[in-house]
Amino acid sequence: MGGLSAREVAERVEALAAPALVRPVRVRVGAAETTLTADALGLRPSVDRTVAAAAQLAASIVTEPWSAQVEVTRGRLVVVRPSEDGAVVDPAASAARIVAALERRLPAVDLAVEARRPPLTTEEAVGMAEPVATFATRFPYNPDRIHNIRLAAYALRGLLLPPGAVLSYNEVVGPRDPGRGYHKAPVLYGDILIPGDGGGVCQVSSTLFNAALLAEMAVETRSNHSQPVPYLPAGRDATVDYGVIDLRLRNTTGHHLYLWTEVGSSSLRVTVFGPLQPGREVAIVVTDKVIILAPIHTVTVRDPLLPEGESKIDPPKPGLRARTVRVIRQDGVLVREEVVSLNYYRPVPRTIRIGAKSGIISRAGFRTAAP
Repeated sequence: MGGLSAREVAERVEALAAPALVRPVRVRVGAAETTLTADALGLRPSVDRTVAAAAQLAASIVTEPWSAQVEVTRGRLVVVRPSEDGAVVDPAASAARIVAALERRLPAVDLAVEARRPPLTTEEAVGMAEPVATFATRFPYNPDRIHNIRLAAYALRGLLLPPGAVLSYNEVVGPRDPGRGYHKAPVLYGDILIPGDGGGVCQVSSTLFNAALLAEMAVETRSNHSQPVPYLPAGRDATVDYGVIDLRLRNTTGHHLYLWTEVGSSSLRVTVFGPLQPGREVAIVVTDKVIILAPIHTVTVRDPLLPEGESKIDPPKPGLRARTVRVIRQDGVLVREEVVSLNYYRPVPRTIRIGAKSGIISRAGFRTAAP
């Protein structure tokens, strides 16, 4: 009866009972004889009682599996509670056994029960006690930005990735708005920094991106910033924007992976736990760099981070095209070399920033001055 609605169960019970209701029984008294059926005698299946009894029996048999409970202690993944298998009744096989028992007039029958494995068994958890990859970035002191980094990093902390699972950064971290506790902090928009909700979450996605590459995860979606970021070399960053730009990673290792994040006073670390493969080496190389000359004109923008009445001039910056490559070796022998991404950082002209700290600036509030 698994997966059936109450109406479907009732129809199933009535269908099973129908042959018994019309099966003839010869009744004899001396020389007199007649034939009767259960239906002629007014017998009917009690559907409600049958359904209730079946549901009660199934509830007493079905048990949910428990995953192994783990925690990170001194850089190792430790099992603090072992896993437990669950069990569920196989309806078809159990029905066949019951029918056979009735036909043979057996006094008892064992239902067919299938074991249910938990998402993470004790053996699998023990097998990924050591980190297979770890990557860290540093950040300057900015209370709001650090607060946002901590929120995003802790959303990833303790995430289990079964084989084939896809990690969507935006789905896991969620919207970066004040309602979820995020503060305004500098974010790169265009070519300047402006206050924005969740400033700092891109450092978390970028650090995760590098750890995932070292753990040999597949990159399904990734975009670089418009400009190189101060906490990573060009070609190693991964920008995100909720609802617009995502970082999506797939676990193609064939094993479970477990994410752990740590945020200190000036650094962020992402660690990936999984089965170690001795002699395995993974390197990230940014190659085929092509410098793009900076424009010769000048632009003027209002800077909401600069006090009103002040101005600063930023020199022109060249752009860059580059290729990010992952190189994997086993015992010193090249296994594969794969292109992870193609990166483009646009060139920036000479920029005059006019202070607008006490005013309101639109994201579209840029204008170009004469060369």
